[in-house]
Amino acid sequence: MKKPIIGVVARPYITDNNRQVLCILENVRRHILRAGGIPLVLLPTQDMIYINNKEKELSQEDKEILDRQIDMCDGILMPGGDRIYFYDKYICQRANDKNMPLLGICMGMQVMCNYNNSNTNIKIEGHKKPDDEYVHSVSIDKNSKLYSIINEDNIKVNSLHGYMVPNSGDYAICARCDNIIEGIEKNDKLFNIGVQWHPERSNDTPSTKLLDSFVDACKLYSNQ
Repeated sequence: MKKPIIGVVARPYITDNNRQVLCILENVRRHILRAGGIPLVLLPTQDMIYINNKEKELSQEDKEILDRQIDMCDGILMPGGDRIYFYDKYICQRANDKNMPLLGICMGMQVMCNYNNSNTNIKIEGHKKPDDEYVHSVSIDKNSKLYSIINEDNIKVNSLHGYMVPNSGDYAICARCDNIIEGIEKNDKLFNIGVQWHPERSNDTPSTKLLDSFVDACKLYSNQ
């Protein structure tokens, strides 16, 4: 079975020496490699510095360039970030259209909830604790695909998000922390799951199972 190519959506950042970059995190790249995948950075198409500007609507040419990138992939990982762009929503839409394995992390999950609607995320306090390995518990629906992967109905997770989604859009909710949506999925897809925490920041069993299952689904997709 050949190794799958997994597109990782680039995020804009400013470095310590004030350089604007588009990048992916090393933890994401290394987890994909360890699970048997080949990471490929997916880049936005517009001639602008994304960290400083509000993105314009995608043109048809922008969409065609993104399509060429997506078509090289066997799965898409949408990582966390600070702002949702039009290219995020388009990539999410195309992954859904193609039944391509899709894993959303933190803001990536929020993209999945918002990609085809006008949801406005809600600011919350107390959940963003980047220095803590575990911040709170998450309850997982026993009837969900997420549960079938992790095989636990309550796990401890890290937490880096300052916003919550008001609803899950066209996704089913599979995990919660009190009234906060922490996991979403589509059971009719090969693999289409979003989580609000950061499994790539941990080597614990639930995180490893989730990331390995995603890459395994990408392997199946690549060999269809």
